[in-house]
Amino acid sequence: MKKLVSLFTLIIIASMLLVACGGTAAPTAEPPKPTEKPTLAPPPPATEAPPPVAATEAPPAATEAPVEVAAPALPEVTEPTTIELWQHDSGGKINGLKAVIEEFQKQYPNITVTQTVIPYDDYQTKMAASVPAGSGPDVAMSYYGWIALWNQAGFIIPLPDSVSAIIEKDFVPFKYITAMDGKQYGVLTSVRNFALFYNPLLLKEAGFDKPPATWDEFVTVAKACTKTDSAGNITQAGYYFDFGGDGWNWWRALIEAYGGQAFSEDGKQTLFNVGDGARAAWQYLIDFTLKDKVSMPAFFEGELEGFAAGKSCMTPELTFSVGFMRDNAAPGVEWKVAPMPAGPKGAFTQGSSWPLVLTSKAANDPNKLAAATLFLAFMASAKGQELYTDVTGEIPSRNDMVGLEKYTSNANLKPFIDQMAGTKAPFWVDELKERQCAIDMYDAVITTGADPMTTLDSGAACDQKIRDEFFAK
Repeated sequence: MKKLVSLFTLIIIASMLLVACGGTAAPTAEPPKPTEKPTLAPPPPATEAPPPVAATEAPPAATEAPVEVAAPALPEVTEPTTIELWQHDSGGKINGLKAVIEEFQKQYPNITVTQTVIPYDDYQTKMAASVPAGSGPDVAMSYYGWIALWNQAGFIIPLPDSVSAIIEKDFVPFKYITAMDGKQYGVLTSVRNFALFYNPLLLKEAGFDKPPATWDEFVTVAKACTKTDSAGNITQAGYYFDFGGDGWNWWRALIEAYGGQAFSEDGKQTLFNVGDGARAAWQYLIDFTLKDKVSMPAFFEGELEGFAAGKSCMTPELTFSVGFMRDNAAPGVEWKVAPMPAGPKGAFTQGSSWPLVLTSKAANDPNKLAAATLFLAFMASAKGQELYTDVTGEIPSRNDMVGLEKYTSNANLKPFIDQMAGTKAPFWVDELKERQCAIDMYDAVITTGADPMTTLDSGAACDQKIRDEFFAK
């Protein structure tokens, strides 16, 4: 996301409606309070597959037949019902959800889903103004990093058991990013992680026949691929680094590649300035502009846009960029995708998603709640996931889909799929404010010449203060 917004002042709702989703039961009279101090779902193991059993080893004898617990039934909507879905102005995600809505309404002709697209800069404030007043969306697209804050503010409620059961049974381990206190709060529309986009023609022109496999090689290739005019201005960036765009997101993968850690496992401690590895990763990013001269501020609208225009040679980008490049690459621009380069401690990626959440407003009307539940269940289904990811160019969230030939045979999607087992994401208490802490520390170095390590410590202190305040509530 390229834009920033001023975070709205939180309006904490005194109570929040929580309903079970077995039919169209009315909301409970005494709804529980929103989660205030979330217990984070632990990151998944590197792989879900159990260790193989040796061929000579007999399986353990079963003492009794396992009892299968039936998943909660989805509700029924017996009368015409309209629900509102909100999302921000977000390119391919708009058309992705449009495709999902159109098919859903064919299957449920008595349910109308009204899709409203709101400018990104207005999205948070409109949510804050509408939902507490009982208006606005029944279902909303949220960045996963906003879920904890929206929950604490009372804007959203846990998913009904019938939808949570689908996620727990069918979704990839990355589903942990939308879970708190043992409850699911969002349906992942897709899984997005980082891989390396590169222009093979520009790399060949610079003397390289393959993309860099390590971050050291990345700098070497970027320097050779950079072109300047007679005044020293960059005309072709080896890598245009836009920290305020997605640069600040893949930075956390770099921290791990150098042996550091961005945050503690419980999310309470900011660690991106702790240890030699984390500090080396930060200096590596600063050097793109100040030392290696492969990038310059405001070189282009953004990293991905510059790459699509053929003005840069390489860029780490999220999965959605496959769809963006497919639809927006300038004529003659060739591009391919490779796994993220490796650092001293290995190769790492970072993930994210824009899940759909259920608002507390939906719980006020049993019919809307039932209709919203059916829509979220459809988004979680194989059909819903396929419709969305085929438009956006992203990766489905379901275990039974990520290995399908239509995805794995796509050379540009395969690097993302191959990195799925190691894809994880940090817990954000207030992603927008924390993002601003990071951008301010980067800008202080690049634009004012401040000491990189001093500003890194200041940025970490800024982030820690936000986390301390969140967990103290």
